Amino acid sequence: MTRQRTDEQRKQQIRAAATRCFVRRGYAATRLLDIAREAGLSKGGVYFHYRAKEQLFHDILDAQLAAFEERWSFDPVADQPADVTIANLVRAHVRTIEDNPDETRLTNLLVTMAVMDAEFRDKLDKAWAVSRNLYSGVIARGIADGLFRDADPDGMAHNVLALVQGFGAQTALSADGSLPVAVDEVIRGVLRMLGSNAEVPKEQPAAQPVAEAPAEAAEQAPAESAPAEVAAPAEASAPAEVAAPTADAPAAAEVAQGGEPDDAG
Repeated sequence: MTRQRTDEQRKQQIRAAATRCFVRRGYAATRLLDIAREAGLSKGGVYFHYRAKEQLFHDILDAQLAAFEERWSFDPVADQPADVTIANLVRAHVRTIEDNPDETRLTNLLVTMAVMDAEFRDKLDKAWAVSRNLYSGVIARGIADGLFRDADPDGMAHNVLALVQGFGAQTALSADGSLPVAVDEVIRGVLRMLGSNAEVPKEQPAAQPVAEAPAEAAEQAPAESAPAEVAAPAEASAPAEVAAPTADAPAAAEVAQGGEPDDAG
């Protein structure tokens, strides 16, 4: 095992421990010492990789947002009615929120920090634009096909995300990160918002199937499993992802703007 790989694994260990501390204690109340204890390391072991809490938080943010962008960068099924595709997208989105409570709480923390920090705000908006554009494209198709009411697709995509992410914020009120309503109720609310009176459809894949790799290539490099929202079987639940998740997910109003080294922690 190379030194570089070992260092990256140690940084992943520190980021995971820091995420748990941030969502449990809040950003301002978390010290490097707290993170070290959570990771089972000395404070010096953390300080070797991260000289300041802000540096560590930025690293977590970048990893969280990169995972979010990757999760939502796929082509939705084109030969499927738009209302069915929207339902499957929302179902996968909500399940990811509920299945990854720490990711969801971390996302809520990032939103809080984005209010006070322009850099965080720009990064968060860039990541959310990926899912927003995905929803907008499907909504535009639904409007063209007469399934949704005539409206601005981008504006409606903002509304859909506001509803879904609003439920994500409410999971903070539950100890286990569960939603206050059933997933089908969220889907029904989105369909009604778009002007559709259709019943909630049964679960189907929301993404275009990926062409199978040649057998020779498959033997050389086993394929990674795709996220549930890309091509989930009808009865499979969304897998746990970044924890992120952040993802994950999940609120801490005391987020600090300062970035000086946390030597006192």
